[in-house]
Amino acid sequence: MKILLVDDDRILIDVLSVGLAEQNYTIDAVTDGEQGWIYGSTYNYDLIILDWSLPKLDGISLCQRFRDRGYDTPILLLTARNGSQDKIKGLDAGADDYLGKPFDLEELTARIRALLRRVNSNPSPLLTWGDLQLNPCSCEVSYQGQPIYLTAKEYTLLELFLRHSHAVLTIEEIINSLWSSVEYPSEATVRSHLRRLRHKLKLAGLPEDTIETRQGRGYSLKSLAISDSKSVAEVTTDKETSHLAALTVAWEKYRERSKEQLVTLQEIIDSAIDNKDRIEDWQTAIFIAHKLAGNLGIFGFDRASQLARELENILQADDIGAIDLPRSKILLKTIQQELNLEGTSSPSICCCLSQHHPLLLIVDDDSQTSTQLTQIARERGIETIVFITPELARNWLSEAANKRSPSIALVKVSFVNSYSPSRLEALSLVAELKLLEPSIPVIVLADSDRFQDRLQVARHGGYFYLKQPLSSQQIFSFCEQILQRSSQGKKVTIVDDDLELLQVLPSLLQPWGFKVTTLNDPRQFWDVLPAVHPDLLVLDIEMPHLSGIELCKVLRSHPYWCKIPVLFLSVHTDPQLREQVFTIGADDLIYKPIVAKQLAARISNHLGRSKL
Repeated sequence: MKILLVDDDRILIDVLSVGLAEQNYTIDAVTDGEQGWIYGSTYNYDLIILDWSLPKLDGISLCQRFRDRGYDTPILLLTARNGSQDKIKGLDAGADDYLGKPFDLEELTARIRALLRRVNSNPSPLLTWGDLQLNPCSCEVSYQGQPIYLTAKEYTLLELFLRHSHAVLTIEEIINSLWSSVEYPSEATVRSHLRRLRHKLKLAGLPEDTIETRQGRGYSLKSLAISDSKSVAEVTTDKETSHLAALTVAWEKYRERSKEQLVTLQEIIDSAIDNKDRIEDWQTAIFIAHKLAGNLGIFGFDRASQLARELENILQADDIGAIDLPRSKILLKTIQQELNLEGTSSPSICCCLSQHHPLLLIVDDDSQTSTQLTQIARERGIETIVFITPELARNWLSEAANKRSPSIALVKVSFVNSYSPSRLEALSLVAELKLLEPSIPVIVLADSDRFQDRLQVARHGGYFYLKQPLSSQQIFSFCEQILQRSSQGKKVTIVDDDLELLQVLPSLLQPWGFKVTTLNDPRQFWDVLPAVHPDLLVLDIEMPHLSGIELCKVLRSHPYWCKIPVLFLSVHTDPQLREQVFTIGADDLIYKPIVAKQLAARISNHLGRSKL
């Protein structure tokens, strides 16, 4: 288990680092509150121990910042302030436990174990897997009553798997959990520890594959691992269900905040006749309208988002005296009606329910192949829709706009007659599918293997080019590769000064398996970048102190970071801005309000291309 210790007493840091290491904990130690925030918001910890009196940012303020930004890591305050009012203030700030100095190390470790049990929903101090037992109190391991002697790192490996018995852990996650930030072992070192642990468990009588290798994913306890037989449809359903749950929870948190923002707007506009000269009030109103325009669309309130943007534009009039107050009041009232803040759900939450199964679009005049593919897909829980011509498919896509989008498409293209109208129509359909939002990957079934034909398909946006003849099973295996291709575990860093957006997005993107870190102060970007080492960056364009465009320019001038994909966020849609961001090296531009599923699709697409 990994602990962040924030204390400016270096002697105490040394004592605790040694004492907790003997209990098989991994320690990161920093000496001021600002460092504590950077480490705590950058790395994953099982527990944070804070002193109250810290340089730069005190422990209470740091604790409140973690809680305000949505971090739920257990926090233990370790301080010389022992008064009852101090304890009340510390616990009210969001701490999970409070221990006064001087303290007994055994009591501290007991409190740590209790907090970790609470997080893992395990009331018993023992961690078990069948007849295998691990006792964190004594650091002893046994199987069927017989002791198993492990090294410190083998012990922490086993404890990690037992505490996350339902998870598949990647090498990177294991390193982040069991090694401090100043250490970074090679993957071979981690695999060596795993190999020795497996060997000792086998010698003790456990099955040889107690810790199972999940090919291309990581490692897990075998009996509780996710089954390989799980269909694509089940995986997709799980993702949709998780997204729906995350969206519901996020809206519950943001709903009250929206109500407060609208009340503030109402007060400013109602009092405008007497206070038109109060510039700070209008700046507040513009700021609130800007945030509403950017955030409401996340929850499906597209019309309310558009109205908020119109309100923002009105409030930004060059002359405060020329602000159209009657129109502002109408817009505000309409936004309130659109949100219906007494309700508990949003349009996005309602419309997610019908999209649980992948949809395969097949465009092929060979009825035998289409029938076979449909049968295989049905067995795998995947829906299909078949058209014999590209024109029929195009008509359906037009009618089905905003209702149901294919997850993948199979399009037959014949190159035997190079001037065949059907060939041109098929290539045109491939290009149209590529340009949809989100883009639909297309597998082209071709009757030629010439380079110039492959080049045409690539230019039109084809994802895979398959030369027939192939069996239906072989064709479908490529479909599954695309459907199952995942960005699981990829690190995405979002830099935006909108704290509300940063609180919502990580939970909404969680179903896609990204490891999301957020940063609201672009001035810390260059320090955080090498610590997080993200696979992709999402940058807001307009931020105080440093814009996203400036950050991207710095990245593109660096010999290493120049390769990282960069997606920009903006509420502005003017062509000049679009031209500017792509000129300086952007990979994509996404307009607010953000739809989480579209953002996830864009991220996955760029991560996939980057990997290739």
